[in-house]
Amino acid sequence: MLLAPFVLAVLVAAQPVTAPGGVARSSDSPTVTYSGAVSAPPLVPSDEACAAESDYVAGFDALVRGEDARALEALERVLQVCPRHPYAPELARLARTRMEPGARLAQDTLARPVVSSEEGPSKGARASLTVVQTLHGITQGILLCEISDCQDTRAYVAVSLLGGGAGAAISLLATRSGMTQGQAAAINSGTVWGFGFGLASIGSFDLDGDSSTGAVMAGALGFTGLGILVAELARPTAGQVSLANSGGLWSGVVAALLMATQSNSDTRAFFGIEQGVVGAGLVTFALVSRNLDISRGRVLLIDAGGILGGLVGLSALFLALDDDHGDALLVGTAVGVVAGLGTATFLTRDFDGPDDAPAVSVVPATLGRHGGLGLAVLGQF
Repeated sequence: MLLAPFVLAVLVAAQPVTAPGGVARSSDSPTVTYSGAVSAPPLVPSDEACAAESDYVAGFDALVRGEDARALEALERVLQVCPRHPYAPELARLARTRMEPGARLAQDTLARPVVSSEEGPSKGARASLTVVQTLHGITQGILLCEISDCQDTRAYVAVSLLGGGAGAAISLLATRSGMTQGQAAAINSGTVWGFGFGLASIGSFDLDGDSSTGAVMAGALGFTGLGILVAELARPTAGQVSLANSGGLWSGVVAALLMATQSNSDTRAFFGIEQGVVGAGLVTFALVSRNLDISRGRVLLIDAGGILGGLVGLSALFLALDDDHGDALLVGTAVGVVAGLGTATFLTRDFDGPDDAPAVSVVPATLGRHGGLGLAVLGQF
């Protein structure tokens, strides 16, 4: 819930002067009798105590600022002059309590700032985008020189340097207003997946020569542009991008393990199915992640569960059978991967949940300079 202040106790600064016998008198009102009423002492009982009010105000202000030692010193001077001051004893007791080691530790532990789940601009995001896109530009330069049949090695160096510089410059200039980790991850992931789909297109379409090089270049550029669109329109978080990447990756791994059990050696069909499965996994988990508040750390733990599950499935069948049962080992590995991913997802269900202890802070508060004194509690419940 939202952070909200609550006034716990308000002490009234002024009380009517009560005559002996419990009768309150006023110049223009009738006499009213209160049975058993106890009159509060005046705020300033005598002319001698007037000097203590400046110490009281200074002590209260110091307590609000968290300067407990200075507040206690000022409030003790007030109590020396005016022992029956209506507010100073409680404020001095609060200052002493806050100065205890246990109270200081509790205040530092519980009075935590509330962290928003939305990502803000990050310099690290700009740096990661610049590094990946610099490498992207270098690779594009080398591939372009390969298509152009550069004969001189210096041409490769010059073109790759030009491509890397262009990638770095575009990344820095386009993100001057800042970008989030999720946006950088979306663009960089698009670049990586573009190279992957470009390489897979060589096998699925049986390309060679300049056609294969052009497919890799087009795939990287096209998927980078798609990543830019996702970053600008969807504004995903880093955890959502990681979940989409994991969905595409593990879908491709499981599909490859199952297809490897087939006896036919149709390479084009293998790569074509892989591209379709990986693409479907990316899109499906990208849509699922839109309704999830998941962190990158939890996705990494789920990935670790998939790796461990695959190793357990492979090892268990390898120990139970022998290496002649290759198809069974592949199927066992695929089943282990799925089981590991599901188990890790269940075990980390509370990984991103809030802490059990609420963030609470108690501070003194006042309703204006002469409007009374109280305590306010700030918390997230």
